Amino acid sequence: MNLRTLLVLSLVASTSLWFGCDAKKPVKSPQGGTTAHDHDHDHGHADDHKEDKHDHPEHGPHGGHVAHFDTSPTTHFEWAHDDDAHKLTVYFEELVSAGAKVESVDVVVTSGGTEKSFKLASLESAKIAGSIFEAKDQELLTLVGASGDDPKGVQAKLVVTIDGKKESVLLKDDHHHH
Repeated sequence: MNLRTLLVLSLVASTSLWFGCDAKKPVKSPQGGTTAHDHDHDHGHADDHKEDKHDHPEHGPHGGHVAHFDTSPTTHFEWAHDDDAHKLTVYFEELVSAGAKVESVDVVVTSGGTEKSFKLASLESAKIAGSIFEAKDQELLTLVGASGDDPKGVQAKLVVTIDGKKESVLLKDDHHHH
């Protein structure tokens, strides 16, 4: 290989590297705004540990967990717990403001072959009627805190009826900061 060929190959390789992936180049993030590390391919960033291809912010507008139903990945809601006040609150503000009607909200907990249901009541002081549901129950908070993926362990499922259709999702507090 002569010097000229080596120089051309080096130039082609460096040009590809130079223009191909600029980690400092701002790109549009799914939540709006821009970020320097949120783009669609991998090259060893520290935040590549995300397992879910449908990323959510760690906390919602009320400081809770952003989630979606098992069968409706685009139907987002937020759930939060206040350990001091012994309250579990679920926020459906975006969904209700878009015209949906949340008919019932329950947390069904299975543990050791037994099942227990906790009904959440609509919060009358909500700005959007029928969009926030809450239960004040220390046992419920304890069970939700112990909930996980293991079907033989404690599992707390949020079961919601929206416009006549039942939806559910397992509640897990993966990032318990309290």
